[in-house]
Amino acid sequence: MIAILRRINGARSFCTQPLPQLIDSLASTVTGLDKPTLNKLFESSPELTRYGPAQWQRLHQFMKQEGIEMPHFLSIVAGNPELLARSTDQISNSMNCWRSCQFGDKHTQALLSAHPQLLDLTDHNQLAQRMTFLYSHFETRKNVWRLFLNCPNLVTDSSTTIQAKIDYFLQRMRVEVLEVVKSCAFAADLDKIRCRHVFLERLGLFKPRKLKADPGEPSDNPKLHQITDTTDKRFAVKVAYVTLEEFEVFQELFEKERNRAENRDDEFSKQEDESFDDDDRIDADSEARKLKYRKTPRRKHAKR
Repeated sequence: MIAILRRINGARSFCTQPLPQLIDSLASTVTGLDKPTLNKLFESSPELTRYGPAQWQRLHQFMKQEGIEMPHFLSIVAGNPELLARSTDQISNSMNCWRSCQFGDKHTQALLSAHPQLLDLTDHNQLAQRMTFLYSHFETRKNVWRLFLNCPNLVTDSSTTIQAKIDYFLQRMRVEVLEVVKSCAFAADLDKIRCRHVFLERLGLFKPRKLKADPGEPSDNPKLHQITDTTDKRFAVKVAYVTLEEFEVFQELFEKERNRAENRDDEFSKQEDESFDDDDRIDADSEARKLKYRKTPRRKHAKR
């Protein structure tokens, strides 16, 4: 959805100035921009050279009025250059969406600076529903803000996908809410998380907390971020205390286990369907027999 918005939002008017001239123009007209900063900015985001001084001035002035500080402004345009061609009404609509989350100006600026693509969202209802959904599980607005900061995909992922991960973290693994919030676990694939978790369980390195355990009670389990936010090599060596090769072998075996389990489920479902079909045929045959042997009523003969 965000990709579609990027394609349709804003008319594009690309700059034809040579880069040195563009840098000179911006440095002299946009307050707070200097040539060294612009050189680094264009090196990191070459697409920015496609937009002229007027577009830069317009967006900078708008962001300044909105209270966006210069470092955040630079991060936003570097991460989402197409904002330079977008109408200020559209950008304002998106910023109002995020302000409605009531994270506070400081936290909102930090979020949009870290993930400028979030300014492509303009659907108030969608964001409000997602806020309500996450708030119901993670208790505070600050926790929801941290989740968005660590995993911006939470804005666009389906509720079904998110709920499956929530159930796995809080019910299957029984990790605490704050541990989930501090990790990037929602950005990871659930099958990958499940594989690593089961691997640690079979090694005896992860045991679910007791259901009645007090919040904050110390645990010897690896932290969730150590399981979900690490490379295969780091996870194997630093968390599971095995070699990368050993973990890769387990990944292959676990995938085969999962495939066999899915095939068994499919076969069971097929057998159930066949069983229901047989039951239907039996019922039909039984009904036919009943009709065959049912006594037909005698006709009354007319008196002669």
